Amino acid sequence: MAFDADVFDTELVTQELGIEPTDLMIKKNPAPKRTSWKYKLVAGKDLDLEAYLEKLLDIFEPKIDLINDLKKRLNLETRLQFVIDIDINPETSTPYIGLNKRAIRFLNLTETEVDFDVYKADTIGLLDQE
Repeated sequence: MAFDADVFDTELVTQELGIEPTDLMIKKNPAPKRTSWKYKLVAGKDLDLEAYLEKLLDIFEPKIDLINDLKKRLNLETRLQFVIDIDINPETSTPYIGLNKRAIRFLNLTETEVDFDVYKADTIGLLDQE
């Protein structure tokens, strides 16, 4: 879960949510171009990403009104980002991402955008053979 804007008080977001960010980016010249307060969960090699989404909802769903208030007061955008490595090994399973009704409701109520970044992972050296 990320809160993004040009410039904003990330400490205020931390204090009001009562959650420490796992990553902060403060706008600088030339990069990063925006300020971002992020809370990340790392799934590692777990293929069930829906379980991690449920954990994230457990943390942020009770704070929907506060999230919306912060967004309005600080002119923030919210984003849910999945960074997924797809192993090109044909023997490997692919991750499962489920957006159930609970997740869709949360995303709708907070007007949160969803971003899927998908990358190839080569655990068997197939790409090295070229």
